[in-house]
Amino acid sequence: MHVIDGFAKPVRTIAVSPDGRFLAAAAPAEFAVWDWVSGTELIRQRLTASAGQFAFAPNAAWVACVPRSGSFGIVATGTGEQTHAFTGLWSGGVAVSPDGRTLAATRAGRLGQVKLECWELPGLRPKTGFDFWSPFAKLAFSPNGEFIAGIGTNLFELRVAVSGGQNGRHRVNYIGDGFFSFSRDSLWVVFGWETDLLVMDTRNGQVVRRVTQPEGRAFLDVAFTSSRHFLTVDGSSVMRMWSADSWAIERAYDWDAGGLTCVAPSADGLAGICGTKSGKLVIFDVDE
Repeated sequence: MHVIDGFAKPVRTIAVSPDGRFLAAAAPAEFAVWDWVSGTELIRQRLTASAGQFAFAPNAAWVACVPRSGSFGIVATGTGEQTHAFTGLWSGGVAVSPDGRTLAATRAGRLGQVKLECWELPGLRPKTGFDFWSPFAKLAFSPNGEFIAGIGTNLFELRVAVSGGQNGRHRVNYIGDGFFSFSRDSLWVVFGWETDLLVMDTRNGQVVRRVTQPEGRAFLDVAFTSSRHFLTVDGSSVMRMWSADSWAIERAYDWDAGGLTCVAPSADGLAGICGTKSGKLVIFDVDE
């Protein structure tokens, strides 16, 4: 385990590049990119709005950081230069498909009245997206590329990535950030808000299990490291590892780094990174 002094404010979102070379993180008014191995800072930029998600290019040549409201750009990881800008208002969600051929992002707007925008990679040519989408703050493709999902303040939606056909939907009466993660075999997606984790079978879109936070604290983030285990953080100093077989906590980690706000695994699932309330980044090995 080692620590990077990232920001003076809490870390809101983090991501690791597909090749494992870089990690990106954002605090409320800025984002930065570091070399994973050395911890050397490569990019630091101010943000005009609160950061949403990151998405790295398949070869990690660039990273996109999408704000919760405002335009977003693509930044070269080698130089920090913005190479492409997308105007208009966006809702924070962005994702790159596992085959590296599609970039997707969600515009800001009213529920069911905005479009999921898509671009072909590497040329960034616009391609057909999905109508009647929602202004999701988080997006992700399933690891096998079959599905795309999004979550917002009170709605989670699972769709077929190619056709846009709806495969699963769950809505709650809640105002606050949601979280979700696909298992590595793409059979399950775990999502939720506040103190509940909901387990959806991606094959039929059915919620098959509800898991409640044992200490009553609100979950802040979830991330699968494999098809058998996933991690959660809840603002305390403890990160928990759960079994995807028993849906119970198997072990807990406490590095005395303060409250943990977000978590992301490396591409191979053997390591991970947590953001903290103090602005630090904790890089750790996963012991399964």
